[in-house]
Amino acid sequence: MTGRAITKQRERVVSLGRRPIPESRVFDLFVGLLTFGSLFPLLFVRLGETIAPLFWGYSICMTCYLLLVYTITGRYRPIPDTGFRPKVTVVVPVKNEAACISDVVQTVLASDYPRSLLEVIVVNDGSTDDSWERLQLFRDNPRVTLINHERNFGKRVALASGFSQAKSDIVICIDSDSFVDPQAIKLLVQPFADRKVVAVCGNGEAANLQTVLGRLQHYWYVEMFRLAKGMESKFGCVTCCSGILAAYRKMVVDAVLDEWLNERFAGRRITIGDDRQLTNLVARGLPRRVFLNSPGEDRTLTNFALSTKEAKVVFQSNAYVYTLVPETWKQFFKQQLRWKRAWVLGSIWGAKYMWKKRLPMAITFYVYQFVTYMSPVVIVLWLIVRPLQGDWIGSLGFIAGNLWIGLLHGLNSKKLSGISFKGILYRIVFVFVTLFITMTVLLYGWLTPWKGGWVTRTEGDLATPLWSVPEKPLVETPVLPAQVAAARVSMMPASSRTDGIDTRDSG
Repeated sequence: MTGRAITKQRERVVSLGRRPIPESRVFDLFVGLLTFGSLFPLLFVRLGETIAPLFWGYSICMTCYLLLVYTITGRYRPIPDTGFRPKVTVVVPVKNEAACISDVVQTVLASDYPRSLLEVIVVNDGSTDDSWERLQLFRDNPRVTLINHERNFGKRVALASGFSQAKSDIVICIDSDSFVDPQAIKLLVQPFADRKVVAVCGNGEAANLQTVLGRLQHYWYVEMFRLAKGMESKFGCVTCCSGILAAYRKMVVDAVLDEWLNERFAGRRITIGDDRQLTNLVARGLPRRVFLNSPGEDRTLTNFALSTKEAKVVFQSNAYVYTLVPETWKQFFKQQLRWKRAWVLGSIWGAKYMWKKRLPMAITFYVYQFVTYMSPVVIVLWLIVRPLQGDWIGSLGFIAGNLWIGLLHGLNSKKLSGISFKGILYRIVFVFVTLFITMTVLLYGWLTPWKGGWVTRTEGDLATPLWSVPEKPLVETPVLPAQVAAARVSMMPASSRTDGIDTRDSG
């Protein structure tokens, strides 16, 4: 996709995202009656067909979870702009995004936020395309700091490089293929007026809607963010702040940064699931008192760590960000494989502390874990085993039930987010994608949770950028300070400790 196409498409989606949600009491009442009036009959049908108590438990838990989502998320409301304006640092990690990275940075700089309170740090993590050259457009901008990793260390290290240079109390992470709405940053930070809030998740939508796959993902994102995260936000415990737009208190990130960087699974270092695991760590609460020197005052502030019950992670549905979703099925399945692996690791870790949270959120979390782990078994049973046994009617009934749930998701998305009726149809069609992913990608991801890269589009998949490189020499590589590199050297192989992050002082 060319830069002009990206900008045009982003403007189209921005106008869509800012469209007022139509209020219709009749439609809302219809959706509510249809949702709650059909789930219980559907449950009774499933209970009559199940062959073991375990599957009864699955049907009951799935129904209860859906009822909870529809009930709680309907009560969710984002915090409006109250005039709260803390100093913020936006960190953008980059790996092979030459086609759009300059537009991404420009949208951040154009945000409706006081210039003196907004700084941007862009970390090029060993890109092999022209990403670093594109970033030279901002080398003379005093609000932008450029950091270059001479080779690829992974997204976690790239984010850590940005965190280490941030001078603000609030750090915002934005993916290098995502464009923030002009109002997004100021709306994203509003919940931080509450000192118990440690992280905030923005509202993601697809930016490239030219293909059927792009539109399928767009309406799926509406469900993932507005329905699921809206419910979790009411409990103050969003389980994953998406990397496309997320904000954190820097003091909390600093306290868990080493633990996050050195996460391991089965003895292997984890390089995926960065956003989910960072959300886990800050939501858990800090294990002790943290003593910090206030950068704004000549005194030491004693900051009591947020208790595990008090730490809050919330969602701001009015803080829009528009991301470039995969445009080919190959890219999409690669992305889903990475996400499924990250979900397994994050969920295992989150299960260790979620029981300490508020009871409704704890119950919801563990019920969802059970339902998710059972889903492949249930789908294989009804779509493979039962047809082999000659029970085609049961299999068709199972598919029909899932399509009905897709319809309910679409109707509730229209009720809460104002999507079109065409969007409801796309959400129904996405049911078939979900069934296929659950039987294939999900199972493979669970069997190989230690694998993973940090980009969806490989070098071969990237579109050739059409911008012209500025006709001036590449500036000397901005780098990470020596003391930061030394602090992180323990996580690198001994052979790479001298040739990884360039430790020369930046000019």
